[in-house]
Amino acid sequence: MPQPKYIIVLQCHIVKQRCSGFLCEQSFHQREDGFSDYSPDADIRYLNITCGGCCGRATLRKLSNFLKLLKKHTDITRNEVVMHFSSCICKENFHGPICPHYDYLKELVERQNLTWRQGTRFSKTAESRRDQNGHWLGKNPQQ
Repeated sequence: MPQPKYIIVLQCHIVKQRCSGFLCEQSFHQREDGFSDYSPDADIRYLNITCGGCCGRATLRKLSNFLKLLKKHTDITRNEVVMHFSSCICKENFHGPICPHYDYLKELVERQNLTWRQGTRFSKTAESRRDQNGHWLGKNPQQ
């Protein structure tokens, strides 16, 4: 896959009420975890949006608006945009389980003909608290 020119991170609206998204942005900036495939030297723009709340239907409106403005104000095409589902949506963690609307959100992104990827920041603590199938074991998984 060629280097994208724009990354959109879709974050859970409920989680966003307590999480600034700083660690996801830091992972992007340092090209770690879900962003490790991108060259550290690449000039890639970054945008963080929320799903708008359950069931996530606002995602379609937000992406439509983004793509309209992208076309009007830049020379970047939708083929150069990659949507990342934040780890709070696609992985079980201390924020909660995988989003119950995750499949619907993927469908909305695909409807806009955008490439998507799973995950942003991979917390080593959270990773150690999941089983081999990715299911959350809790704070003290050894007990």
